[in-house]
Amino acid sequence: MHGPPLPAALASAAFALFAVWTPVLSAADIRERRLPNLLLLLATSTTLPMLLASAAASALAPASASGAMAAASTAGAPGERSAIRLILDTLGPGAAAGVLLAALWWWAPAGIGGGDVKLAPLIGAVTGFAAGWVGAALALTAAFGFAALSGALLRLRRPRARGADDRGVPFAPCLFAGAWAVVWPAVACV
Repeated sequence: MHGPPLPAALASAAFALFAVWTPVLSAADIRERRLPNLLLLLATSTTLPMLLASAAASALAPASASGAMAAASTAGAPGERSAIRLILDTLGPGAAAGVLLAALWWWAPAGIGGGDVKLAPLIGAVTGFAAGWVGAALALTAAFGFAALSGALLRLRRPRARGADDRGVPFAPCLFAGAWAVVWPAVACV
């Protein structure tokens, strides 16, 4: 057999899709301060099935082949987790991230946009696949840290003036930065 084993190839394809959607969605959020539903649907419907296919294929791959997916993480590398655990580590954090951001949006709708709520499951799924629940939690924590830092830097650069544009910080780039802070070490090891 030539080339990478199927689970590793599918995981690499999923991470590549995630890499393509990162600047597209970040730019839309920065430019328009919204995430178009169509782009969110396309990003999720192309990346998530690839992650789940990789997890399912890992059940069929020989142990040595799935080891090629090795990535350093707290939860064990994707190749070191069973297919069921990998699927649960993908879907669980995705759902949890969506619920968490939906609750924050419900509690403070001016702080989080609806597009961020719809992006959260993809962020949780990708980081959960790469690094399990702990990785997904770290990614979300990092995203909020990046948003706080960006907001502070914006305030230093542009002090608040009467009638100034006070739309806050676009959160999608912060979500992606937090995700890549977790995913990049896993991708670098695949």
